[in-house]
Amino acid sequence: MTQIISQVSNYLNGLDWTYIFTLIIISHGFNHHRCKGFLYKVFKVKVATRYRVLAIGLAYGVAIYFMRGQEMETVERLLQSFAFALVFHKLLLEEFIRQLTNWMKTREQ
Repeated sequence: MTQIISQVSNYLNGLDWTYIFTLIIISHGFNHHRCKGFLYKVFKVKVATRYRVLAIGLAYGVAIYFMRGQEMETVERLLQSFAFALVFHKLLLEEFIRQLTNWMKTREQ
């Protein structure tokens, strides 16, 4: 059991948490209904949320890679962080935000 916890801990420590949290915040902003409406007015194309998040994550990952001047070995770390961010955002944060919104609506009434 200690080995498993150690492996999971090493994996989590190896992720780029700055990238993960900023990607989630940027994606959440781009998925807001006002931003989606603006993008539709400009480009006249509706894009599914999953593809929009995928495009944002890849573009942001490439930008981070070049801004930080990282080595080729860190690409795997960014890809793992991207995959983790997608799962973390979808499974945990969206549910938390939904519950928080429902709680705030019931509190207002």
